[in-house]
Amino acid sequence: MALGKIKADTLEHSTAGSLDTQYVVQGSAKAWAKCTNAAGLDDSFNISGGTDNGTGDYTYAFTSGMATTNYVSLTNTVYATLSSSGTLTASNYQVRCYSRADSLTAIDDVNFSQIAGDLA
Repeated sequence: MALGKIKADTLEHSTAGSLDTQYVVQGSAKAWAKCTNAAGLDDSFNISGGTDNGTGDYTYAFTSGMATTNYVSLTNTVYATLSSSGTLTASNYQVRCYSRADSLTAIDDVNFSQIAGDLA
């Protein structure tokens, strides 16, 4: 089967109006991951793998890198803990997890993340 391309500047719906395709490209997640408490990937998009840097400290590598470090990393956890983004590079990003119960001690936890920004 031959692969082809569809090129369009605008997407139009019969009742919902139209949308510039650049808006869709810029507003789409560039990467996301559902990760184990040891940096393993349960499921992901544009993430090649994770590294467990120690208790509650994980780094995830992009399959296709970001254009710069000016992107947004949104993180979350499963249990009653907190997460934050650490160092952001064009090739990877860091997630850190903390316990809310005892003055933010680093803990291992299942974590999720979504990346928004421009790909290289």
